[in-house]
Formats: sequence, structure tokens, C-alpha cells
Amino acid sequence: MNALSREIWEAKVEPGTLLFWWLGQNGFVMKSSNLTAVIDPYLSTFAERVTKGTEAEHVRMSPPPMRPEDVDFADVVLCTHDHADHIDPDGIPVIAKASARVQFVVPAAARETLLKFGIKADRVETLKGDDSRAMDGMEVFGIPAKHERFDYHPQTGFPYLSYVMRLEGKSVFHAGDTIPYGGQVERVRKHRVDLALVPINGRDDFRHKLNFEGNFDCREAVTFCLGIGAKLTVPMHYDLFTLNTADVNEFRTMAEDRGLRCHVMAGVGAKMEVR
Repeated sequence: MNALSREIWEAKVEPGTLLFWWLGQNGFVMKSSNLTAVIDPYLSTFAERVTKGTEAEHVRMSPPPMRPEDVDFADVVLCTHDHADHIDPDGIPVIAKASARVQFVVPAAARETLLKFGIKADRVETLKGDDSRAMDGMEVFGIPAKHERFDYHPQTGFPYLSYVMRLEGKSVFHAGDTIPYGGQVERVRKHRVDLALVPINGRDDFRHKLNFEGNFDCREAVTFCLGIGAKLTVPMHYDLFTLNTADVNEFRTMAEDRGLRCHVMAGVGAKMEVR
């Protein structure tokens, strides 16, 4: 068994407490007293393989903290949108086999992707945005995300989502991939967020030429988290691929200067407790 997987299996969580492990990029494991959720796990080398030798070659800055087959502890896997570093074509089908009881939560627009992986329909829950699902021990709210565009479809809703997860008396916001938009702060603020997980890698002409869709930059992430009144903020979506990262110390300095309480994960595989 992988060392991190063993640590997650063996971790005891008191009621009213949450444990988090960072998997890199937007990926986290969140464990409560009765539920283990995994969010946006990218644990394979799919992106590296399919871009090798191209202008947009994805070169990893650190190895995965575990393999997809090591994720044998999950009750729920939540994926924010159908990009390979969020719904991993090499990883998600393996996780579905390793965690036999796991349920998946994805945007409705991504449902067919999971079915094509061979995951049975009764294991896939969907959200369209501005809606919610009650699960065993957790309620999940889908918040529209704008990943450069909304790409809204009248039947499947918003293909890019943020999630608010309510469990153990806490509200955890995972932004997925998003840029700011009108009404976004108001949608999220009403959930009284205890912890906000937000991307910081930004967007620019260089990345647009490589067809990389953008996110909050450091300033926007800090402004957003102050706007929603987040009690604690953790930055994400940096230090995975050399072509699409950010300086987390810039985020930390901005947060401190503006009075935003933040925690920077010590590295991939690092653990954090929220009481």
C-alpha cells in the first residue's frame, strides 16, 4: 500500500473536524468522521503523454503522491469539469475499480465521459449549476464556474462547476477552474464558507496561444475570498506543470497584506486539519 494511502486509511477524524491532503493541482482528499471524498484527482501521466513533443508539452514539476490504484479509500469522487487534469482518463476508471463503493459527482455535461469509462450510471450523480445533491453525510451545491467562458447548455447546464460541500457543520468551497464574473461572490457568500480552495495560476497571452483556459490570478483569488468572507483560504493549481504555474509566495504576500487568513500547503501530499 502506498504510504499516503495508508496514512489516509489510518487517520482518525473527530466529529466537527476535517482533514485535507493536497494531491497537487486542484486535487484534494477530504476526510470527515464518516466520509472520505476526493476532489479533482490527477494522478496519472495522461497530459504528459498526449502533449509530449508539442509546443504545449506538459512537464511535471513533482511526481504524483500516489497512483490511481492507491485510491482505495474513497466514498465520493467529485470532479469539477471535463479536462484531463480534473477528470483524468487514465485515473478515474482505475479509481472506480479500486474504490468499489465510490460514487462520482460531476457536471451533467461530463456524465457521458464517465459512462464511456465503463462506470455504471447508478454510480454517477450530476449537477447543472445552482442546484444541489444530498449524499450520505454531505450536501453538495453546484456553483457555476467561468473557465474563460460559461459554455452553458440548456439541457446539461454549466460544464464548469465550483462546489460547496457541507459536512461536519462546515462549508468547504472548491472553486474548480474559474475566473471572476458578476454575481459569483454573491452566489458563494450565502454559504458562509469556512474553507475556500482557489486556483491562482491566472491567464495571459502566452497561455491563450497554447489553448490553456485561464483562472483567478493571485490578486483576483485574494479579492474573491475576501468578498465571500472565507474564514481560511488555501491556494491551488500551481507547481504541477512548468507551462502553467504561479508564484504561491506572491499569493501569500497579497493575502497577508490584505488581512486574508490563508494556509499554503507544504507540498504535494501535505496534510491540513480544519476544526
